[in-house]
Amino acid sequence: MTVGRHTASLAMRPLLLLCLCAALMLLGLAAARAQEAPTAVADYPQFGVVTAAVALNVRSCAARECEVIYTVPNGESLRVTGPAQNGWLPISRDGAPGWAFHYFVQIGGAPAPVFERGLPGCKRVAFLFNLGVGYSTRTEVLDWMSAHAVPATMFPMGWWAETDPEALRKMHALGFPIASHGDQRTELTKLGDQAISADIRAAADAIRAVIGEPPAPMFTPYAAATDPRVEQIIANEGYLPVGWDVPADDWDFNVTADHVFSKVMPNIEDGSIVEFHLDAPATKESTAVALPWIVERLRKDGYTIVPLTDLMMPCPAGKPASAPSPVPTSVNG
Repeated sequence: MTVGRHTASLAMRPLLLLCLCAALMLLGLAAARAQEAPTAVADYPQFGVVTAAVALNVRSCAARECEVIYTVPNGESLRVTGPAQNGWLPISRDGAPGWAFHYFVQIGGAPAPVFERGLPGCKRVAFLFNLGVGYSTRTEVLDWMSAHAVPATMFPMGWWAETDPEALRKMHALGFPIASHGDQRTELTKLGDQAISADIRAAADAIRAVIGEPPAPMFTPYAAATDPRVEQIIANEGYLPVGWDVPADDWDFNVTADHVFSKVMPNIEDGSIVEFHLDAPATKESTAVALPWIVERLRKDGYTIVPLTDLMMPCPAGKPASAPSPVPTSVNG
């Protein structure tokens, strides 16, 4: 038995040596990869540029409620000193640390930021209205939303602002944020860089001439025609490119309230942005009727309708979504 064990031991030695060599090789490879892989410390600081905003507010801590300690103009550089925490980046500017919201800092060679959907976690949804289809503007919808505390952000085109200034002034007077949908009904992807910038600036001038102040720094491209080049130009002009994940599809002829409701409600998720129109040919029969149904169902299902700017932020601590009382089922109610 002793001889058999010794013979088996001798026979196993080459296999053991082979396994040992393989293990050492694997350890060597792992060590090499560990040296090559960047560490969390080596990743930062990174170079960043303020984008999609006229000026970036830098706060004392990672929350919108924190004090603004300084601002950085659009296009200016800063240093990102660590990873984002709940959407807030630790940054430094001329040696002064602070916190900046990530949508307004373009890091390194990353593409321009685009806001297309909100942060989930507390059953929130936001509404936006693009204006520039060109038919009669149904301002009774504005009255109904104002009376029933339904927030929304308005994105008028520049030519529309000049054509229907009274409707735009009413939106502004009722407290709806006014952003920009560009100036003319031309797909920006078909224009050159200078023409895109000119369209953005013309829209801002037209809106400012009506409401007495520039539009909020958010921009929806006409017909949702966009690409990274267009988005970068929009951001360079000081606007956050905004999209949506739930189109109401209410811009055409012969659209019904049932059609709008069926396009919106089955596609709503936590953080959704819904796109409507107020000046489509069938708005009176479609969106004006369906909107109260949609609001009532959303609130019944536990959703809170919030402004776009709130949807960008993380859920408030200790504030889960609530379900307000049902609303009347008619815009005129």
